[in-house]
Amino acid sequence: MPTVKYNIRFKGGIAALPTILLISGIIVEISVAGVLVAYFFSQSGFGIKLSAEALGAANAGISDALIRIVRDKNFSHLGYNLIVGRGQSYVEVCKDVCVGSGKHEIISTGSVLTKRRKIKAIVNVDGTTGEVKVESIKEIPLL
Repeated sequence: MPTVKYNIRFKGGIAALPTILLISGIIVEISVAGVLVAYFFSQSGFGIKLSAEALGAANAGISDALIRIVRDKNFSHLGYNLIVGRGQSYVEVCKDVCVGSGKHEIISTGSVLTKRRKIKAIVNVDGTTGEVKVESIKEIPLL
């Protein structure tokens, strides 16, 4: 029976390929985990900023409605949009029907990208003097 000799010198490189693949996989996994953690940390801070901007837009909507009521004591509107910076505010003004005679109810919903905040104000308008007094301003939950 003839003897077959193999050249063992080239078999040493076979172990290097799985080692390189294993180390590369670990590096990629650590990199992906780092990117995800950084993304979630930045989103949480970014979300707080967007929420504050949405609240500012809602406040701007309340202020705009107050100016309109001061100019026209009978002002009432089913809803209008107000652009504020990179957000917008949707403002509804209800007179007499919602809260009582001589009063206006203002509901302003501010939104910036995915964040929304809602504010409700009750305004009393004196029929004889025309004086406008803000009774309450409070944030209300979104439905």
